[in-house]
Amino acid sequence: MNLAYKYRMYPNKSQKILLAKTFGCVRFLWNKKVEFWRDKEPIKTSTELRNEYDFLQEVSAGALQQKERDFREYAKQRFSKSRKTRIGDPSFKSRKSRQSYRLPNQKFKVIGNKIQLEKIGLIRIVADREYEGKLISVTVSKDKCGDYYASVLVETATRPKPKTGNSVGIDVGLKGLITTSDGLQINHFPDNQRKIKHIQRHLSRKVNGSRRHNELKLRLNKLYRQEQRKREWILHNISKFLVDNYDVIVTEDLNVSGMMKNHKLAGAIGRASWSKLFRQIEYKTILYGREHAQVDRFYPSSKMCSACGQIKENLALKDRIYKCDCGHVEDRDKNAAKNIKAGGAPSAIQSVMGSQAYSGSPRQAFPVELMNFL
Repeated sequence: MNLAYKYRMYPNKSQKILLAKTFGCVRFLWNKKVEFWRDKEPIKTSTELRNEYDFLQEVSAGALQQKERDFREYAKQRFSKSRKTRIGDPSFKSRKSRQSYRLPNQKFKVIGNKIQLEKIGLIRIVADREYEGKLISVTVSKDKCGDYYASVLVETATRPKPKTGNSVGIDVGLKGLITTSDGLQINHFPDNQRKIKHIQRHLSRKVNGSRRHNELKLRLNKLYRQEQRKREWILHNISKFLVDNYDVIVTEDLNVSGMMKNHKLAGAIGRASWSKLFRQIEYKTILYGREHAQVDRFYPSSKMCSACGQIKENLALKDRIYKCDCGHVEDRDKNAAKNIKAGGAPSAIQSVMGSQAYSGSPRQAFPVELMNFL
């Protein structure tokens, strides 16, 4: 499987100029192809454009060729009949869009705590993790705070973990981030919404493009980045805890994009990052030899009694305690998590729990530092 290792880069002044030129040339190439597309003219190749525009020869040819491949792939997806959702025509990219470009493995090298990029040279990086496997490509990017990063894509082998004999169902929500079928509840992580609103209020009064406007915009971008890093750190801890302690992890198949259309809850759903958590669980179960299953999105996990199976049709969102006619009383989210575990992958769970090689190891405690942080 493929894994990405993201490293912080520290280019010097001359390298920053070359990186800015590369970002601009890659964006120029894409916009020219979009122009040909819209005018219904023959789309010129990167080689033809390099011969026509001399400034394109100042940057890496590999970066332009890679962007050309991206455009071809987009065109294939545009007319693909196998896609469930249709995509529109390619659009122009502006300077305010994400600044990045990609190089294949022949155009870069990682040498200790430095990375060598074509036409750029050696750039110092913070090599806080060692990658394992074959290099595929690198994506060089600059965020809105002015920092540079290199995301190295590596083809690596799976690393199966010892079997635990445990399985779990995961219920996500807005009241609490996740609730597991064995009783673990994790609340939502703290955010910077009050600080962000405060700066946005002051930013709206500043003249666009002025010095104070740019300073406040940078402060706002740093707050957004700080919130994003907190969210990713917590989600990685949760997903790593799950794959360390359970052989089978069952989640819900939620229509998050459809739920985001509810403007009253869209902000809270976006900050909850359910899709990102499910995506981390998905690739980590593959990496560590676990199994990830999902229940159908119309499965009545919240309305069903986990003890008798009776469905309670009149269950309201304000009802946080599930009370069944059979006498079963339980927390609403824990009851839903038990139903998700039972309905997700019954054959896989039975094979795990019925194994004679082990009887199930006890679940490790959730990281104390994370519980204190939450």
